[in-house]
Parts: sequence; structure tokens; C-alpha cells
Amino acid sequence: MRLRSKIYLYSSVLFSVLLIAVNLSVYILFDHMSLSNEMERVEAETESIVKGVQRSAGSIPPDDLLRVYAPLDGMLRIVKPDGTSSPPVTTSSEQKLSELKYVYEVDRKTERIRVNQTGYVWVSVPVIWPDGEVVNVQVVESMAETESRLKILRSVLIGVTLIALIPAILSSRILADRLMKPITSMIRTMKDILRSGRFKRLSLGGPSKDELTEMGETFNRMIDMLESSFERQERFVSDASHEFKTPLTIIESYASLLKRRGRERPELFDEAVEAILSESVRMREMTEQLLMLARKPEQWNVTLEAVDLAKLAEDSVRAFRSAYHQEISLIAEKPLWQNTDPSKLKQLLFILLDNARKYSEAAITVSVGGNHREQWITVTDKGIGIPKEEMNKVFDRFYRIDPARTRMSSAGGSGLGLSLAKDIAGAIGARIELESEENRGTTASVIFPIDGEPGLVNRLPAKSRS
Repeated sequence: MRLRSKIYLYSSVLFSVLLIAVNLSVYILFDHMSLSNEMERVEAETESIVKGVQRSAGSIPPDDLLRVYAPLDGMLRIVKPDGTSSPPVTTSSEQKLSELKYVYEVDRKTERIRVNQTGYVWVSVPVIWPDGEVVNVQVVESMAETESRLKILRSVLIGVTLIALIPAILSSRILADRLMKPITSMIRTMKDILRSGRFKRLSLGGPSKDELTEMGETFNRMIDMLESSFERQERFVSDASHEFKTPLTIIESYASLLKRRGRERPELFDEAVEAILSESVRMREMTEQLLMLARKPEQWNVTLEAVDLAKLAEDSVRAFRSAYHQEISLIAEKPLWQNTDPSKLKQLLFILLDNARKYSEAAITVSVGGNHREQWITVTDKGIGIPKEEMNKVFDRFYRIDPARTRMSSAGGSGLGLSLAKDIAGAIGARIELESEENRGTTASVIFPIDGEPGLVNRLPAKSRS
């Protein structure tokens, strides 16, 4: 059975059972109250009859006495201890009551009896007769009027129940459709995705914030994540196949050249080995950058902690200067504390320093500073600069400045550095800004905002904070 049918069936049955139970409870309660009231009324009437009989028993003959106090819709009789009775007095419509068996009761007693499918209240009260004998004054009174009202009530409740079942069943159908609508939409969207191979999202109508809307929003967020992961993987495969083609071709060509002429022409050996090593290093760096870009920022395992920007910049400059023997000067105010990820920030600085190294032969300047609004680390080179018309493209993946404008034959990279740097900056709560003048140089700034903005600065180290 499909879920829609189950919801429809279960809710219809539940509504029907609840409706029947409520109406049945109403009837049972009303029946009990009506019968109790009727029995109390007959008991009170019997008390009145007993008092009247006791007052007039010595002066009025028993037969006349009973006719005086007989109820309109019932019977009145006096039963002696030996089980005999004077002729009972009944109304013309209740002659059948005279056939009731004579039963003497020692104690007062009230019962509900049925005679020929008609209900009656039977009350027996012990009374001391003027001659000292204890007799029973027994009153039987019809409940036909009360039962008639109960019958009408029963018919009304049955009719109301049957009529109310119609909207109850219809509402069950509406409820099933309402509950199944987002699920059906989700199934249809999934089938469309499977059939077309394209990611689609649910159309969420209205500002409702119930669980069904939340499920739809969660589904759409899941699709966003899947689409983002798919695009990153697809982009990685496309980029890797495109960008690795050139270095692999170069490596293959030099390896082939070494195989053919390496023994005959030793001078080719150094050139080929240098080219193969250079392209291998470039492939390794490109692979690392591509893998980094292929990951989602939340998968980078960013760990924020209090970091002295000046100390981190000093360590980075020292390591980079030692690795590339590049002249780098450092200008820093100490200390400047910032909540950030030190390893990611160091990776970001290496990218900026590597770009400066590739496009400038002159000394590189790294400065660390801040004010009441933000703190920054800047990397300044005096290289070829970036033309104004290309400034808005430098963060695009694989974008590189025209090699013809480069003054160094070895300059230029994969075009992934600044794209990766931008992603890293966003992950650690910073932003990157570039200022450049063609043929004068470029300044790249890593800026951390403060005063309650992302990347909040703490000017004391973690161990000193209370």
C-alpha cells in the first residue's frame, strides 16, 4: 500500500472512531442522566403518595385510596407480607401492569423494569398500616416519554455522525495530499535528476516553517552541496586533463631527446634534466592547488586560534627567503593578535610571496600593521605590475598575465595561486585586495576586519585572555 493510501486510510479511520466515540459518549452520558433523573422523580412522587396514603388510610377505603393517588401513566398497589394485594389501580393504557408478579420487599427498593418493550420505574416502599401491619406501597410509572427523547437523540446523533463522516473523510484526503505533496515533489525531482543528469531543486511555496517545508529546504541544501561537489570534481578533472597536458608533453619530449641523443651530446643532459625537474615541480604544485580548490572550504579543517601576525609574517619571510634566496624586507608592529588559522594564513602568504617572486627581480617588502578597524599583512613587489583592464580577472582560475609582457623568461605559474588565495582568505575570515601599477609593481593585502566583524582581533595572546 502506498504511503498516501496509508495516511488516507489511517486518518479516516481515526477521525471516524473519534467521532463515533464522542457521539456515543454523549448518548451514554445523556441516557444515564435522563434515567437517573427519571428514577429520582418517581421516587420523590412515591414518597408523596406514601405520605398521602398514610394520612388517609384509616378514613378512606383502600380501593378508593389507590384511585386517588394512582399515577397517570402507571400503576399503584399495596402488597401485604403474605404476597397478596388489593386490586391494583392502573390507567387504561397500562392494564398490562396488573399482571406483574406480587413481590413483598422488606426494604425500600427502586428498579428499572421492562414490560412489553416499554421501560418503567418500579418503586417499593415499606409502610406501617393503621392496623400495625407493614405493607409495601408499590408504584410503577412509565418512562416512555424519556425513552422517546432518547430515541430521538440517538437518531440525531447517528445522522450527525454519518454527515460528519463526509467532511472527516474529505479532510483525511486533503491531509494525505498535503503531507504527500513535498514528498511527491521530491520524488519527481529525483526522477528528473536521474533522467536528465542535471541538478534540480524543489519549488517551495509560501513562508511556512513547518517540518515539511524544512524537509524541502534541507533537500535543496543537500542538492546545493551535491552540485557544488560535482562541479568541483568535474572542474578538477577538466582542469587536470587540460593543464597537465603541457608539462607532460615537455617531460616526454625531453625524455625522448635524452634517450636519442643524451649519450652523444652531454650538453643536452643538464638542459633536459632541468626542464624535467622544473615541469615536475610545477605539476606537483599544480596538483596540490587543484586538490585544494576541489575541496569545499568546510573540508579544509580550519582551526582558529590567537596568532601574532607580526611573528607569523616574520617566520614566513625567513622560510621563503631561505628557500628561494630572495631579498625580502619586513616591516612589522609587534604584537598584533588575530583569531585565525596560522597554517592556512602561512600558506596564503607563501602564495603571495611566490607571485611576487615570479614577477619581480627586485626586493620584496612585507609589512604588518593595523588600526582600530582592521589589521593587515601586505606583500609589495616592484615587478611588471598588472594592467588595469586585467585587474578584475586575476582571481579567475588559470588566468595568467600575457607572457609577452613578462621580463623574466621563467616567470608565470599555473594561474591557480590567486584563486586559491581568495578561497583561503574567505575561510580564515579575511579578504584580499590588490593594488597595482603597470611597470611599477603590485601590493597584495590580506586584511582582517575587527570591531565585531568576522575575524575579530584579540590584542592579547590566548593564554593572557580572561
